[in-house]
Amino acid sequence: MAYRPGLDAVRAVGILLVILGHWTHPRFPISNMGSMTFFVLSGYFISGIIWKQKVYVGAPGGWPRRLGIFYLRRLTRTLPPYYVSLIVGAALPLATLHEYPLWFIVPVSNQLFYHLQHWGEGVGHYWTMAVDEQFYLLWPVALAVLPKRLRWLGLVMLSGLAFRYVWSYWVQPGAPLVLALLPSCLDMFAAGAMLRHAEQQPWVRRLAHFRWVVVAWLAWAALWLVLYLNEAHELWNLVYPTAGGVPAALTLNWALHQPTRPPSENRGLELLRWVGQRSYGIYLYHLMLPVFYQRAVYKLFPGTEARHFWLGPLPTVVFLLPLVFVLAWASWVWLEAPLNRWKNKLEYERA
Repeated sequence: MAYRPGLDAVRAVGILLVILGHWTHPRFPISNMGSMTFFVLSGYFISGIIWKQKVYVGAPGGWPRRLGIFYLRRLTRTLPPYYVSLIVGAALPLATLHEYPLWFIVPVSNQLFYHLQHWGEGVGHYWTMAVDEQFYLLWPVALAVLPKRLRWLGLVMLSGLAFRYVWSYWVQPGAPLVLALLPSCLDMFAAGAMLRHAEQQPWVRRLAHFRWVVVAWLAWAALWLVLYLNEAHELWNLVYPTAGGVPAALTLNWALHQPTRPPSENRGLELLRWVGQRSYGIYLYHLMLPVFYQRAVYKLFPGTEARHFWLGPLPTVVFLLPLVFVLAWASWVWLEAPLNRWKNKLEYERA
């Protein structure tokens, strides 16, 4: 698929929302806005590759080889940086990595966190990595079975909501981490697939305006506010991924239809593209850094008042944001960019 600069800007905003939410812990779930957008983006991007390159199971013209190339390209892009971050996390050391190493090596850490019913210190974000890898594995099979129709993808989107409801109220009532399971995320992946399938239709192009993005996110925020004020936290956990898939898809739709401008015309946009291109590295290390930072503060500042100040949201962000950018830059220059160049040599055969 052709490079879309606007998507890097969306990645940048998404990753900034994620790290600010995880570092500052506001009541409003801004980190969910970022993580949902990344899931919808995965659904959009992966579905487009599967349909365009005909790598779904049973596709005409030698699908097994194309499917193998698809898996190899995905694993090359995602796993080596992931394993390097695991080594860094083990060196900190992070207790969960040492206690359950195989769950991260495979990776199936989302299953581990669901089993434990809590996130590990500094490694809780790896559940999304595990869900993504499982999605890459199973989506070529799912698209082989599903007709390429919006209504069928819409049913898949509703299946995520249905799974969370059945699992939370019938199978294991009260389990707070049901979203860590792959079926719970199907609504967000399916929202991206629906956008990829329909993005050239006139009615979709008419929705590619920023005002619809703002309206959709405000509606999502209003839903949160109503449920939060009524202390309906379980209901919020049930519905927010499905409700958030719509504004996330509208955000991608708007970004996809923006004209590409040279860097000299908009330095702010170029900075967002820089951050978005390195968002994977930022995500890998962003939860480890607070662990390192907190340990350093406790060692350097014995007084409670000084600790309270340095562990506040503003000092944490000011200190850690440049550091995570440096780590992401190093990961991009020395690992991700070379891997991308090698990955791009793995070309799909025509069907």
